Amino acid sequence: MRHRRGIALLIVTTAWAAAALVNIGTGSVAGAEPLQTDAAARAGIATGSEILWESDADQLRDLDAIAAAGAKWIRFDVDWNHIQHGGPNVWNWHHATDRLVLNARARGLSIIAGVAYSPLWARPSDCPAGSTHCLPSNPQDYANFIRAAVERYGANSSNAWLRGSISVWEIWNEPNHQPFAQPKPNLDRYTELLKAAYPAVKQADPGATVITGGTSPAPDAQDGSEIHPVTWIKGIYARGGRGFFDAVGHHPYSFPTNPLDARWWNAFTQTQTIYDVMLANGDGAKKIWGTEAGAPTGTDGTMALDEAKQAQWLRDYYAGWNTTFAQFTGPLLWFQHRDSGNNLASWEQNLGMLRRDWSAKQSYVSFKNTMLSSASMYQPNPGTGVVASAAGRRTAANPKGGYYVLDGRGGIRANGGAPYLGAPKFGWDIARGIAVMPDGLGYLVLDGFGGVHKFGSAREGAIGRAGGPYWGGWDIARDIAMSPDGNGYVVMDGWGGIHRAGNLPSFQPGYWGGWDIARAVAFTPSGRGLFVLDGFGGVHVAGDARSGNAGYWRGWDIARDLDVSSSGSGYAVLDGYGGVHVTGDAPNVKENAAYSLRGHARGLARVEGGYAVVG
Repeated sequence: MRHRRGIALLIVTTAWAAAALVNIGTGSVAGAEPLQTDAAARAGIATGSEILWESDADQLRDLDAIAAAGAKWIRFDVDWNHIQHGGPNVWNWHHATDRLVLNARARGLSIIAGVAYSPLWARPSDCPAGSTHCLPSNPQDYANFIRAAVERYGANSSNAWLRGSISVWEIWNEPNHQPFAQPKPNLDRYTELLKAAYPAVKQADPGATVITGGTSPAPDAQDGSEIHPVTWIKGIYARGGRGFFDAVGHHPYSFPTNPLDARWWNAFTQTQTIYDVMLANGDGAKKIWGTEAGAPTGTDGTMALDEAKQAQWLRDYYAGWNTTFAQFTGPLLWFQHRDSGNNLASWEQNLGMLRRDWSAKQSYVSFKNTMLSSASMYQPNPGTGVVASAAGRRTAANPKGGYYVLDGRGGIRANGGAPYLGAPKFGWDIARGIAVMPDGLGYLVLDGFGGVHKFGSAREGAIGRAGGPYWGGWDIARDIAMSPDGNGYVVMDGWGGIHRAGNLPSFQPGYWGGWDIARAVAFTPSGRGLFVLDGFGGVHVAGDARSGNAGYWRGWDIARDLDVSSSGSGYAVLDGYGGVHVTGDAPNVKENAAYSLRGHARGLARVEGGYAVVG
C-alpha cells in the first residue's frame, strides 16, 4: 500500500460469575493449548519502497528496529525499473538491492521479494507518461528479469554472499488496483505475466515459492479501474492461471473498521472468501499470504486511529489471522515499520509502528509482545469444564476433532483442526444451522427457507442423494441434525415439525402448530431417538431419547440450543445469556467466559470436555 484510498474467536478463562441461569458444576480447568508454530514465524514487516534508498545509517537503524520487534519476515521491492533502467542488458543490482538484501539477511530476516515496476523500454504504449506502474507489454521481458533475480539471490546463486537470500517471490504489487496497474487493471495481461514468471522462477530455483501479487481492498468499479480481490482471483483461475503460483497474495486492510468486524466489504473478512475460491478450484492445499496489512494513526478524521486503537487493531489482526484463518494462511506482514512522513493529517504518512523520528508508538510494543508471547496462536478449543466464547449463529463439533462456527450470512470458520470444506455465503442473515458428517469430512448448512447446502462428503452417498423440505421465501426452518450413521438428516421447523431426509424412522417429539417456539433438535447416539428443545427450555423426546432436568423457564423464551452427551444419558441446554445447564452425564461447567446479560448466545457444541458457545 503506497496509495490507497468481525468476527473474533477468543478463549477467555476469567473467573466464573454466579447467576440465576448458570448451573455450578465441578471439574478441572484446562487452558488453551498453543499451536506448535509461534506467532513470529507467521509475522513480518512490509517496509515499503523507501528503505531501498535510505542512507546506510537510516537503513541499518530501520532493520535493527524490525529485527528487535521479533518478526521473522520482511518484504520489500526488487525494483525492475531501477535495476534495468538502462535497458534489457543492463543490470544495476548493487546500488540498492544487494545492500538491502545483505543487511536484512545479516539480521536473520527472511525476505519476500516484491518484483515489480516496468522500466521505460518494457512499458506498453498505453502506459501513462512517466509511470512505472504498468504491466510490461511483453511478459517474457519480466520473466527474463525475475529469472536473473532468482539466479542472483536464490538457492543456486553463484555468488556465495547472496546465495539463499530470497526464497519467496511475489509477482507484482496490488495488480487489481489502478495506482499499481496502469492505465487500469488487466486480468488477461496479469495472468500471462504469471504464466511467464512462474516457470522462470522454478527453472532457477525449484524450491522457491511464487505468490500472486497481493490484492488491494477494492470494489468492482464500473470503469474497470478497480477489481474486487475475489473477482480478481476468480479471473486468474478462469484464464488458466491455476498451475502458475504456489500461494495467493492478499492485502487484508480493514480500516476504517476493525479487522474482526465481519462485514462483506472488509478485506480481512474476504480472506475466507478468497480461500473458498481456491478450494472450489482444487487449490485448497495452497495458502494465502497477507503481504500487507495495517492501520494509520494521525489526525485524518475519516481514516486515522489514535495510537491506542492502532495497537489494539494490530493485536486483533494477528489474533484473527492465527485462529480463524490459521489453517489456510501463511505469514501476515504489517505495513509498515516507520511512518513515511511527519504530516499527521496525511494517513498515508502514518502507517508505521514507529514515528518518523524512530520513537515507538504503542503498536510497536504491541507487535513485540505478540511475537514474544505467541498468545495469538492459541488453538481455540475449550478445556475440561471451560466454555469458550465466539461470534456466530450456530456451532457444531467435528467428531474427529475441532469445531465449526457458522455466522448468520453462511460463513464458516473451522477451528481446532477441523477441515474447512466451503461455505454457502448467502450475503444476508439467513443461515440457521449446521450438521457435521460422522466421518468429519463433510457438513450440511441449513438456511431459513429449509434449503440444505452440502459440502465435502455430504455431497456423496445417502446424504448427497437425500432431499428435504423447502419453504421458498418463508423463514421458518430452525435447526438441522445429522443421523449418527450418516444415512439421513432431519430439518426442524419453528413449530416443531420434524422433516426427514434419507433412510430414517419417523419422529415427532413435540409440535406447536402456528407457534414459532421450537429452537433445537438432536439425535440420540443410536439414531433411534430424537430430542427437541422449545424456547422455554422444555426438552421433548421420542424413540430412545430420555428427558432430564437441565432447566425450564416457563413463559420466557430464553432457551437457544441443545447438545446431547456422547452416551445419550445427558444433555446441555444453552440459554440466551450464554448459561450452560447440564443434566445426566453431560460435562459440568466450571468456567464460563460466554456468560453475559446481553442476551447474545445462539449456539452450543461440546468440544473436548468443554463447550463452545456462539452468539
